[in-house]
Amino acid sequence: MLARNNIILKHFNNFLNYSNKQNINIIYNNNNNFNFNNKPRMHFSTLLNNNNKNNNNKKNEDEINKFFKDYIYKSSNYSLEQKKKLIESFVLDSQLSDNKISKEEIRNINISPISSDILESFIKIRDDLEKYNCQPTTTSTTNTTTNTNRLGEQLYSFDTLLGELIKENLKSHHRLYCKPLDIEKMEPKIWRQIVDNEAVHPYENPLNPIDEIKQRTGKNRTCLVLFHPLLPNMPLMSLYIAFTNGIPNNMQIIENNNNDNSSSTSSSASSSSSLNIDSAIFYSISSLHKGLGGVNLGHILITKAVEYIRLDKPEIKNFCTLSPLPRFKKYLSKNHPKFVEHIKDRASLEEVKPQLQSLALNYIFKEKSKPNRVFDPVCNFHLKNGASIYRLNWDADESEKRIDESYGIMINYLYEIDKLDSNSKNYIEKGIVSTNQIFDNQYKNNRFL
Repeated sequence: MLARNNIILKHFNNFLNYSNKQNINIIYNNNNNFNFNNKPRMHFSTLLNNNNKNNNNKKNEDEINKFFKDYIYKSSNYSLEQKKKLIESFVLDSQLSDNKISKEEIRNINISPISSDILESFIKIRDDLEKYNCQPTTTSTTNTTTNTNRLGEQLYSFDTLLGELIKENLKSHHRLYCKPLDIEKMEPKIWRQIVDNEAVHPYENPLNPIDEIKQRTGKNRTCLVLFHPLLPNMPLMSLYIAFTNGIPNNMQIIENNNNDNSSSTSSSASSSSSLNIDSAIFYSISSLHKGLGGVNLGHILITKAVEYIRLDKPEIKNFCTLSPLPRFKKYLSKNHPKFVEHIKDRASLEEVKPQLQSLALNYIFKEKSKPNRVFDPVCNFHLKNGASIYRLNWDADESEKRIDESYGIMINYLYEIDKLDSNSKNYIEKGIVSTNQIFDNQYKNNRFL
């Protein structure tokens, strides 16, 4: 076990052997933090440079191992500020060399699996750094609250290195697995992580969520959770699924579809008994740890979920989502502020329904964040996975969260199993956005485009 735990030390030393020389001007400010002068943001270059004869303050291997193994326990009662200082102290004591390693070199390093406690610490450290960075700060000049990158270059680079190591150790299809959320079979400390970190449809009563868990995992509904065998007590991602007859165009159908007596409000799908079910609807996918940012395990979870459902429910023919547009209203506020100012209530929203639908269609299909990438992050995620845009839905979710995000508009993305590879390749390599005939008709027939 000791040898296995020390594998991580080998990983860090591997980084030292890949040197891409670059002079770094480093000065200390009054808070003893590093400032990097006139240099672009760089990746954390090294923790131990055994070839640097002048490095008299470097940590020995046992100390580095001890830091990662003890971090979760040691920092358990710390504030975010104290955690940040603990991590920063470790990084500063380890000292940076003049070596820089590129992303390409990181990807080429053959990283062996590491021990579970150290891997968990990697995720927890990144989680704490992200939470610290996202704390609102009040600027003295404007007296407004903003989120800025407050980590500094050395912590940002250290965070990036940990992200690469997490990615190399987790992203293995044959090791990752999913299983249903089951409060009877899962310890509270496990399902509590799933509840507390639900991002798309937060629990209404997270302090006492038992009834809501049972509703979300009852008849015609389930939640599949992604795990890695190294981290059996740390669920990585969750995917909530509803089984319906047809593809629903609103959340009410999903919320009611475990009640056989409920009535449908959609002409395209109904909440029905298991005898009529033919569609699996992915209506919420959440990363359960901020420390997994950039690791991108969502496509693996969806692939595993499709495999699981096809074995468990062979009658399912359609795999589709009902997804939010989390940045749509912010996009409108920036690009069409007068339009947003006009919408005061439900009545004024209905007045501009045709124009708003047109803006949403254009936003989801045409707006780009960079060449060959759609602007909307959820759309980009599903297109990279090989899905196609199936339909835009008006009045799809009247919850306060969704109204604040997108005026209740949501999108269906269709996962056609035999087209996933070609759709994904076309989008990633050429920026081609795959669409379904229903969406094509919506886009073509809208007179305001």
